Amino acid sequence: MNIHQLFQLQKLDTEIDEKKKRLGEVLKAQKEPESLLKKRHRAETAASELQTWQTKHQDLTLEVGSVSTKAKNSENRLYSGKVTNPKELSDLQQEIESLGRRKTALEEEVLEALVMVEDAQTEKTAADAELETAVTDWEAQSTHLKAEQNELALSLHKLMQNRKGKAAAVEAAALKEYEQLRKSRHGVAVAALRINVCLGCRTTVSANKAKEVNEGRKVYCGGCGRLLVAA
Repeated sequence: MNIHQLFQLQKLDTEIDEKKKRLGEVLKAQKEPESLLKKRHRAETAASELQTWQTKHQDLTLEVGSVSTKAKNSENRLYSGKVTNPKELSDLQQEIESLGRRKTALEEEVLEALVMVEDAQTEKTAADAELETAVTDWEAQSTHLKAEQNELALSLHKLMQNRKGKAAAVEAAALKEYEQLRKSRHGVAVAALRINVCLGCRTTVSANKAKEVNEGRKVYCGGCGRLLVAA
């Protein structure tokens, strides 16, 4: 087993793992953040609220017009001279008064709805402006993230090609053990030994083990179980 070959492969795998992790972060960051989603929700709610009050104002205005027309028709009939029955005349008079009261009430509702329309329009304008700013900022950030994503993807492709060549140069049995160690040791199968200290777990090894490591022999750290290589 050539421990130095495995150490070079380990360095490459560590770089690949780091870039894959960063790529995942970059992809996640390109999704709309919670702050932007809230601003979008505010704008959508404001638009819906404005539409509701505009519709209500329109409906009330139409109803005022309908009541006015009905009252006018009743007045025309009352004063036309064609109705002579006292009870019918009295009923017409009461109807006109009732329609007048209804019209007054509706006109008050129209004014209230108009105020609500103006308030809703103010809120929509503010919400739209805030959303536009947030979207612009996010799109600018996304542009940088997209560029980084492309760079990472290209870099990973080159690293994977390089790894393929380095892995092919390692003995099959040694490569199998290396892969097993990587799975069981959080992605790090080979650790450097510096001044008799394993840099993988900071465990001090004996002088005899350190000597074997420096000779390039197969030695495992007693602390973390990783293969050791002279730094």
